[in-house]
Amino acid sequence: MKTRMLLRQRPGPGGVSLVELLIVMAIVGVITTGMYTLFLTTSRTYSEQAVTGRMLQAATTAMKRVTQDIRGSGTFFAPACAGIMPTAIASTSTASSLTIATLLDDPSARTEIASTPSSGQPRTNTTIGVLSVSGWQVNDIAYITDGVQCTRFTVTAVVTGANPGLTHVPANDTSSAGGSTYTYPVATSMVYRVNTNQAITYALDATDPTWLTRDTGGGARRFAADIQSLSFTYLDASGAAVTPATGAANIRAVIVNLQVRGDTLDTSVASASRTQRLTSTVQIRNFGS
Repeated sequence: MKTRMLLRQRPGPGGVSLVELLIVMAIVGVITTGMYTLFLTTSRTYSEQAVTGRMLQAATTAMKRVTQDIRGSGTFFAPACAGIMPTAIASTSTASSLTIATLLDDPSARTEIASTPSSGQPRTNTTIGVLSVSGWQVNDIAYITDGVQCTRFTVTAVVTGANPGLTHVPANDTSSAGGSTYTYPVATSMVYRVNTNQAITYALDATDPTWLTRDTGGGARRFAADIQSLSFTYLDASGAAVTPATGAANIRAVIVNLQVRGDTLDTSVASASRTQRLTSTVQIRNFGS
């Protein structure tokens, strides 16, 4: 009797089951979603940082320019003349605009006083003898100082020749404290001419208030964009707020408030634009009435 041997069939290579396929798809979906979320977050963060960087750059550039002009208002070579300089903050300044006067002496027209008389040059002399009148003209605003006293005068005539000098009207001069009858000593006294007497006005553009403008007399020029607000607060020597229209001569510091907005809309903030505010308190140098 033959014995039959039943051969057990081995299972062949089979496919992936539906359950396994679903599990793999779920895992891939989770990984893909995570990577996509990470990409979106990174991209959004980069965009926000770029907008913030541009805002800070715009705000810093604008603030630097404004504060430099304010800090330089009334700048003059001779410190003793600070008390008799023209007003640095004009009465046209308001809470939203600022006008300052920039005063610089002309190095090419600085000259020493002459040695005659040998004792010095009395302020009451109608002609101040100088070593050179090169560069001087009638109606120039001049200052004579030895670093202790200072007198501001207007040149009414320029005397050339062997004994050059600058003629003025002593009664019309303005002197620092104690200088009304002061005699300026030889070898230590200098005469200076004001080279620049320029008004600079900062304000928001009348037609497009998102621009900050700077006007030096030739019309307002735009120089900073995406400005949301600009304001100035004026302080006297004690730190109390003053109004330029009534207390311009008492202003000793200016607080500049500048707010810029992002150049790209952002739906994640209520105002649709991110903003950045900068505040700077600037002490006015060489101020005088």
